[in-house]
Amino acid sequence: MVMSEKESQDKVFEDLAIDEFLDSALEGYSATVFAYGQTGSGKTYTMAGKEEIFTNDIYQRDPSEGIIPRAIHSLWKRISGSKNTYYIKASYTEIYNEQVRDLLNLSSGVLHCRWNPSSGFFVEDLVVVDCTNVDDMIAVLHEGMQNRKSASHELNKDSSRSHSILTMYMISEQKSGNQTFKKYGKLSFVDLAGSERLKESKSQGDMIKETGNINKSLFTLGKVIKGLSDKKTKTLYIPYRDSKLTMLLMDSLG
Repeated sequence: MVMSEKESQDKVFEDLAIDEFLDSALEGYSATVFAYGQTGSGKTYTMAGKEEIFTNDIYQRDPSEGIIPRAIHSLWKRISGSKNTYYIKASYTEIYNEQVRDLLNLSSGVLHCRWNPSSGFFVEDLVVVDCTNVDDMIAVLHEGMQNRKSASHELNKDSSRSHSILTMYMISEQKSGNQTFKKYGKLSFVDLAGSERLKESKSQGDMIKETGNINKSLFTLGKVIKGLSDKKTKTLYIPYRDSKLTMLLMDSLG
């Protein structure tokens, strides 16, 4: 789908059918929505909205708000009218230079990715917040965006140098007689770091390493998606383990 740069945020949310992703997650599936593109192309604006909205102490709804806050409000509208019981949780992760950090608890430092046969890859000691209402989830987004690492270079003075992953975990309970059935779903919103060429960004010093890691993880993401979509190679090795990003998105992509 190709959309004009003049399209409203509301139109983008509607045309991308984000509500269908929410419905799938509530039914126990895993899904991912991510923004990919060159530095300065508007990924963060599309995913969250104007960054200055989230740097204020008090969050107020705005027509410019992006996919994530709109999805949050749509989620609560959906579960409020349901007969099922829902438990919503959220986490906000950053991958910077192939190191994972918790955007809700910066003091935890670099965290480790672990493997569990039953649940796949996960981040050890990651803070997962119980969200009982819209305000709780918006607070998670607000805190994470304030903590996200940024640096300056030629392409964009406020360029994000990291991938960020906000994940909504959805547990639904449905009773049938004396039995209770549970479904576990999740929806991840990924704001990818900007793809770029070193010559254009004029990165120097540590930023050369940053750019290299960003481009490597984006290349791996492309290889994984291509491998999953190509019927000829679908049964062959998929390189999830080649980057932290694809490790953490394995269950949503595959």
